[in-house]
Amino acid sequence: MKVFVSIDLEGVSGVFAEAQTTAGTPQYAQARRFMREDLDAVIQGCLAAGADEIVVADGHDRQDNLDFDGLPDCVTLASGSPSPLSMMHGMGAGFDCALLIGYHAMAGTAAAILDHTYTYDVFRVRVDEHREIGELALNAAVAGCFGVPVAFASGDDKLAAEAAALLPGVRTAVVKQGSARTAGLLKPPQEARAALRAGAQAALSERSWPAPLDFNGLPLRLTFTRTGACDAACWCPGVRRVDARTIDIPAGDYLQVFSAFLTCVELAYRTRE
Repeated sequence: MKVFVSIDLEGVSGVFAEAQTTAGTPQYAQARRFMREDLDAVIQGCLAAGADEIVVADGHDRQDNLDFDGLPDCVTLASGSPSPLSMMHGMGAGFDCALLIGYHAMAGTAAAILDHTYTYDVFRVRVDEHREIGELALNAAVAGCFGVPVAFASGDDKLAAEAAALLPGVRTAVVKQGSARTAGLLKPPQEARAALRAGAQAALSERSWPAPLDFNGLPLRLTFTRTGACDAACWCPGVRRVDARTIDIPAGDYLQVFSAFLTCVELAYRTRE
């Protein structure tokens, strides 16, 4: 069984503060360790379920958070940025399923720990102009382009609810309860990692996965927090400005739409530098 794992940092067990997710802070070093320990638990669950090839995409920020030392021989680590498909670096044909680990709820979710959608420049993303979506959906649809279903997702309780609404029947693990954006009830490390290990194993063993998510032929509507960010995003060819903070990315092949989305987000981000 060939398994793809995309792992972020904000939804990892023990993480609740901005400083933990910011490279260079003392708290970040601790959070990187939490991230690796969560990943190790998921890998153990995958191996117990019969996985013999695992590709792990380091999905946080510049994608340079995970140390490859000590990973099992069957695990390939996709690291570094800019990378093809961003948080889904390494995704392609031939995977049986995908696991989205350490994910967080979309921007604007009440009482969700460190909620956002790709960057803090993004206020809202809608698919077909109506359904609001976050990183979970954006990335699950990338897997869907290759016919790969999402079998398992983990994060706080708000992320689990978002996953259940998007992908009915998906198995989830809740490693913390959100109280506010930078506050929560954190499960003990042993309990959180046991849930990750058991959840990954059960998801792969049962194989009752949701259908691959299909956003092909649908547009994206992207609203930024700042007009300057939207100004910069408009440099991306093909986008249409809707208002001071909003653009439309035209419908088409989803991988091309997703590439345009990443370009818009990166252009917006650079206005802060």
